Amino acid sequence: MSITDRMRAAYAAWRGTPVRNAAQDHPNGSLTASDAARLALFGGDDAFGPAVTDSTAFQVGTVYACLAKLGGAVSQLPLHEYTARDGQRQRVQPNSPLWWLLNESPEPAWTASAWKNWIVRCVRLRGDQHTEILRNGTQVVGLRVHHPDHVSASRVNGRLLYAVKDAATGAVRGVDQDDMLHFTGFGFDGVSSMSAIKWAARNAIASELGAARYVGRTVTEGGMPRIALEYPANLNAADAQQLRESFVATYGGAAGAKLPLVLAHGGKAHELSISPVDMELMSARQWDKQTICDVMGVPRIILGDSDKTSSWGTGVEQVTIGWVRFDLAPMLAGWEEELNRKLFRRAGRFLEFSLEALLRGDSKAQAEAFRAALGGPGTGDGWMTVNEVRALKNLPPMADPEADRIYRAQRATPTPATP
Repeated sequence: MSITDRMRAAYAAWRGTPVRNAAQDHPNGSLTASDAARLALFGGDDAFGPAVTDSTAFQVGTVYACLAKLGGAVSQLPLHEYTARDGQRQRVQPNSPLWWLLNESPEPAWTASAWKNWIVRCVRLRGDQHTEILRNGTQVVGLRVHHPDHVSASRVNGRLLYAVKDAATGAVRGVDQDDMLHFTGFGFDGVSSMSAIKWAARNAIASELGAARYVGRTVTEGGMPRIALEYPANLNAADAQQLRESFVATYGGAAGAKLPLVLAHGGKAHELSISPVDMELMSARQWDKQTICDVMGVPRIILGDSDKTSSWGTGVEQVTIGWVRFDLAPMLAGWEEELNRKLFRRAGRFLEFSLEALLRGDSKAQAEAFRAALGGPGTGDGWMTVNEVRALKNLPPMADPEADRIYRAQRATPTPATP
């Protein structure tokens, strides 16, 4: 962008006109007019390397992979509706219209899977995600998914009020907190949460972006001199500069690198070798990858990195269980609390994610778990019925009444003592 274009963009920002896609690329998704003018005039803040925004963060493969794995894990978990009465919980059957909104399609343009992926992306990159609740009286009839750039939260008389901007018309309307699902991340202060890429992972992502640019220049242009030229005669500064420019003009770039080297007047070429490993570039990138994984809450083994398969437990299965228990489950607990308090507004009915799909072991481990759950001779009392086990495996129930009974081992009847 030329200085003239920057001046025009800054003037447009000062007048309130949107500047390209600046707000979308800003780490926290909100730009004042002065922020937009500064970005338009001077570009991003390069104090710690390349500017880290939503768009640039996705250029780092580790960020993309972490968000894809988190979103994929959440999207495969069903969200069931239950009732609680007299200490007993029971799943709502048949599934209600609310179940369809949460598990199939929250609004016509979105699948539930895409919506959950969007929540993960917004919370990790921006800190918060907002989904509006559409009601007909007290009945929830739909959901409306919002972009973080179109929602601004503020506290009014102790309650949250959301200013929602219509992307098509630009009109702004207010939405009360009871009608807005506000999915938060770490560091929620009562209004908004912290952006992972703006705070904890900023330097690691900027370092990855800078390293990628350096490697690209090394391949195409040469990030460092690869050849030293030696001549028997002393060269003055002008001759050395002319020789250097002539060499670069002939052999510089990808095309010139394929030409045979020709030196006159007794010149000799010496190859210089300083590998990226010597500069600890590869080691630094591994640390950056680990930092990004830690901040995003995804073990490296989940991304296909086999260097640390036993960091939790004895293998990949134990790592996965630890990931679900310490990263996914706390995140989903926050989602459940927000859904329950906004959709029902009273106790007695609640939503809960089923984590069975992620905690399920291999076929052998499943068989052993089901055998213990069903009970039997040598195993003891059961705590599940055959039809309950079949339901977990998506199999139809059996008509046999015994399939709905929990096994109880026969107790020996004490024999009365003979007089």
